[in-house]
This record gives sequence, structure tokens and C-alpha cells, in this order.
Amino acid sequence: MSFDELYESCFRDAPLVKILGPNKTKEDPVSTNLDHLFNASQYVAFFLTESCSSTAVAPRTLELAEKLEQLARNKNAAGESKEKASRSPARIRRFFGMKKKKKTKSPSEAQIMLSVVVVETDNNKSDENGVLAGLPGWYSLQTQDEMTKPRLLRALGFEVAPSVMIVDTGSRSVVTTEARRLLHEDPTGEQFPWWPPNPHDILDKMDVLRRDGEKTTTVPYKGLPKVRALFFGAYWCPPCRQWVKHLQPAYEALKAHKIDIEIIFCSSDRSQESLFNVAGIPTLILIDEENRIITRHGRETILGDPKGEHFPWGTRPLYELTELNLSRLKDEPTLILFTEGSPEDVQFSFSVLYKVSRKLHMERIELEKRREVEKKEKGDENGNGSSRSSTPQLRHSTSQEECSSVDSDVVPPPHADPLQIFYTGEDPICDFVLEQSLGLADAELPLICIIDSIAGRYSVCPDPDVSEEVLSKFVDDYRAHKLNWTKVAAGKICRTVGGIPVQEIEKALMGNSPSQNSISNTQENVQPPR
Repeated sequence: MSFDELYESCFRDAPLVKILGPNKTKEDPVSTNLDHLFNASQYVAFFLTESCSSTAVAPRTLELAEKLEQLARNKNAAGESKEKASRSPARIRRFFGMKKKKKTKSPSEAQIMLSVVVVETDNNKSDENGVLAGLPGWYSLQTQDEMTKPRLLRALGFEVAPSVMIVDTGSRSVVTTEARRLLHEDPTGEQFPWWPPNPHDILDKMDVLRRDGEKTTTVPYKGLPKVRALFFGAYWCPPCRQWVKHLQPAYEALKAHKIDIEIIFCSSDRSQESLFNVAGIPTLILIDEENRIITRHGRETILGDPKGEHFPWGTRPLYELTELNLSRLKDEPTLILFTEGSPEDVQFSFSVLYKVSRKLHMERIELEKRREVEKKEKGDENGNGSSRSSTPQLRHSTSQEECSSVDSDVVPPPHADPLQIFYTGEDPICDFVLEQSLGLADAELPLICIIDSIAGRYSVCPDPDVSEEVLSKFVDDYRAHKLNWTKVAAGKICRTVGGIPVQEIEKALMGNSPSQNSISNTQENVQPPR
């Protein structure tokens, strides 16, 4: 589910309000929409932050906002200077007898380099229409549609707040999800907009060191097995060292079962991180021989399948809710069939979930195939195998009236609201999610529930008679936006479940990654479960 795929049907008409300065009144707000801003800008930075008040603004949020504001000022000032330099000099106008036309360009007609949109990642409200979450001149997302914000956050690749995503308005593609780190490394924006390099240009030319005991040999990257596990970490990072202890026996078990895989330690290399939008360490990403991402849950995938029974580990129709798979709940809305977890209950879950899970899985596979075809066609058009052109794609600047006249009754595609399927077994994490996180300790089982982590909400199937037909109707109602939602409430219990701190479980259920903190704050990363 990419930003450009959903733009026309989901995002173009999203309402925005311009954040006012301290001398403005509430009667002064300037309203527009996202498409109008895209037409007026070359790039848009989405500033993703938790809602805040005048008494509770995180220092790191303020620091990031200041850096982003300085970048926007620098880039927009440079753009204005370039525009002035391209105008006809006065002496040339006089030479040809040309009179200077008194025409002023409104902000809606002039395409600026960089605009900023504030998106609050939770459902709380900031004061003054989000003024305290952004700076004057920025825009704040003000949508009342309960589906728009979760779709937008997923399409932008949201992991943890605060963060900054840069979008190229010409191609409507996400340039980078790492702008928070990049602002720290390149505060003046010398390399802005920070397009990531083509993976083939870097990885395929690399050699890797293979260590066998005390012997070290050099191996071409292109000669590695078809599944490569890129381990982004650092020797000084305690969680990274802990991950190594977990991965070593799993790797040896996979090799014993003749599984064709190699783990490559990338030592927190910035150029390699930018290839795959790695937001924090430790991170383990599985990629194939074409450098396409198989899964970002590499650690959980390898530890959960030491025999390689699901190799090469693409998406699956059905997952069991376990300690290792918990982090998947933040990826997209998740349907969970809760049972007592006995072997008989598991077999019952398989029988109920089989048809729907297979159908959704096939839709996902077909979508990926279409994307690959489209990507190849775009690459052929550009002549460089990349979907990004070598020059910025400027869009014609239109007025807000012209934007509003465009037909906006575009139906969102089914993949705008994806759904992954889980069942429960005997892992203690299942009881905690049901009883503590969702507050359904008194619910009768079996029970069907959909959790939308990004939106911080859940919906319970109202029909107590769980069957394949009931499940199918519940999924249809979800896609038709007919469900009644309840907000997930963060608990206060300070303990662990299955070795996982409760607060980390809540993060997974409410849209924040348990392990993906900013690289600049990696020493604060939570230790992996024992």
C-alpha cells in the first residue's frame, strides 16, 4: 500500500488548516486541502507527532520542529532567489521597449520548494488547532474521516513519533522516512530531498567478509544465497549484542536444515540504512536476490522458524499470535480469532479462518505482481531501472477552485484497508492482549476482533456464533466501513508478559514500534525479550 496508489482516492481532498502566528485570532484560519498544497509545492514534509499542549511538548519534538523549520526556510529562500534570477532584467525590457507588467504571484500560484504538514499520530486534540504541534506557516491535518489518518500513516511508513517523511509531489512517492535522522546529519539540506540510492548500485558492487572461526575470506555480495538477512546494528549497542546471542543458534539450525540464507552484519552503515529506510537499531531485514524486501520482521521470522519450514518467508495467509509475532500487529489492521488455545481450538480456528485468509492472501499476491509490473514499466520509461526520474517532476500550479473542481468521487481500492489474519494458541501474550490491552476479560470465547494499531482502536464482531459465514460478513463490513470501533486504552500495569514489558505490548497495539527508535537515540532501545 503506497502513498501514490492511494492519493487520488484517499488523500487528495484531505482538509488542511494553516497554522497561525501568535497575533492571529481564531477567526483567521486559512483552509485548503492536500491536493492544493501538492500543486503549490515541490516537496511536502509530513511532521508526525503526538498531540501536545502548552505544558507537555517533548524536547525532542521541539528540536526536530526547529530543524525542519530552518530547512524549509533555507530551501524556500533559495527557490525564491532562483526564481528572481530567472526573470528578465530591467535593461533587457527597456532595450526591447517592453513595459513591466504589474503582476503579482499569489502563494497558490507560486510553487515553493518545501511545505510542512503536521499529522498528530494519536486521537487526542492539541490546543488551537494544532498550533502547539507545529510552527506558523505550516499546515495541520484536520480530517474528521476516521479512515484517512490511519491510511495516511500507513502509506507514509509511520513507525514512531516524532518523525518526518518527505514526499515528492510530482511522483507522489515517499522519498524517505528517515528525515529525522537526516536532518541531524545534514541540517542545511545539502543533499535534500535525500533520495535513497538504488540498492543495486551499492549492494551488487560490494564484497562481504565471511568469517569461519579464525579464518576470514572475501565473498562477492552477488554470489550470496537468494535470501540475505541484513543485520543493522553496532558493537557498542547492548540490544544488538543480545540479538546476536539469539540469532547464532537459529542460524546454525537453519544451516543444519540446508536453508540457503546468510546473515550480513551492516554495522549501522548509513548508506545501507538509507536503502531500506531503517529507522533504528537493532534491525534485521530479509531481502531476496533482487534486493526486494521480504520482511522487516527478520529476527522474529528466523527465531520463529529455525527449521525453515516457511522458507523463503514471504507473506503468509495466517499467523499465530505469539511473543515473536506481536510486532506484526503494528504493520496493518489485524483480525484475531481468540479461543482458549487448546489443540482442538486451534483446529477450529483453522477451519473458520481458512477460506477468508486464503482469499486475502491471494489478493495480496496479485497486488504485488501488479506493482512489480508497473515498477518495471516505469523503470523502462526512465531508462535507468528506477521509478524515479533524474530531475524533479514539477506539477502545474493550480488554484484551489481548480483543485475542487476535479472529480473526487474515486472509490478507495480494497488494499487501502489491508487485513492480516491471526489465531491464538497457548502463548500468554494472547490472554494479555484480550484481557488487559482490550479490556475484554469477561468476553465469551471464541471471539472475533479487528485491531487497528495505527488508529489505536478495535472492533468486536457482534455475532457470538463464530463460523466461516460470520467471519466473512465481519470482514465485508470492515471493508465497507460499517464497524463500530472502541479506542484502545493504555494500561498502567508495570510488569512483563512472556518476557515483554507491558508498555511495549501497548506500543505494538497503539501504533508505536517496540524496537524502532531513532538511530540518534539507540542507547534507549528496549532490550529484546529473553
